[in-house]
Amino acid sequence: MQLLILIIPDNRKMEQILVKMMEAGIRGGSLLECEGALQAVGQSGLKKPPVFSSLEQYLKPDTGNGKMLLAAMDSAQIEATHRIVNEVTGGLGKANTGVFLTLPLGFVDGVRGQAE
Repeated sequence: MQLLILIIPDNRKMEQILVKMMEAGIRGGSLLECEGALQAVGQSGLKKPPVFSSLEQYLKPDTGNGKMLLAAMDSAQIEATHRIVNEVTGGLGKANTGVFLTLPLGFVDGVRGQAE
């Protein structure tokens, strides 16, 4: 089993990903609201560092927070989810598209379909 951590800044794309995952029989996980570090700095009342003013034009503080999915999955589900994410997002290689990572789990209890 692996822990999937998927961060998608576009809420509409995260919804599409979740629907496609459910259609593929991949269920479960927890969805958390999150925001990027630069977005948080952009919304703070603190004096911004000089480099920030040049980055600020690329920030979209009014777009709302993104979503982070945490889910325990077996390897086949990870591979299927990765394909779905790339299909919906057009590939995570583009800037500000999202982050997909996994961590091995040594012990898991309470997850249906524990195969590994």
